[in-house]
Amino acid sequence: MASGLGAEELRELYERFAPVVHRRALALLGRDADAWDIVQEVFERMLTAGARFRREARPMTYVYRVTTNLCLNALRSRQLREPALLEAPEAAALTPSQWEAADFIRHLVGRMGERELEVATLHFFDGLTQEEIAGMLDVSRKTIVRDLDSIRKKAAELGRLPEALEAERG
Repeated sequence: MASGLGAEELRELYERFAPVVHRRALALLGRDADAWDIVQEVFERMLTAGARFRREARPMTYVYRVTTNLCLNALRSRQLREPALLEAPEAAALTPSQWEAADFIRHLVGRMGERELEVATLHFFDGLTQEEIAGMLDVSRKTIVRDLDSIRKKAAELGRLPEALEAERG
């Protein structure tokens, strides 16, 4: 394997991360079949980018970023193919706030840029702090503050401001 990942290492990574990737993808996409497609794509990326994956200080950061980006891309693609279809998650065990955040993110797809969607997912769905998001995306905290302000403004304009966002505005 040109990537430097051996079959045994890939199997161990799959056993360790596949359930996490599937849960996250199912929660964001709402469809089991789509979630399994994302699992396959994440591990294909790991296989083809093995060296880059190995350099990650925290492999879970790599897995979350790749999973999030693939899910957001899948939502964009779904919006083009099925513009009128917005579904509730099939079997994802979500808290009410996560369900609301996933629904919120699905409605923002196509209306916000890639980084804004990623920041919205990490903040509202995952509950990460501004500092954690900044570290994960390798940008300043000030940039994340600006992104979150922009997300809130756009969401308010769209009339899609979830209760959790409204509470934050104070």
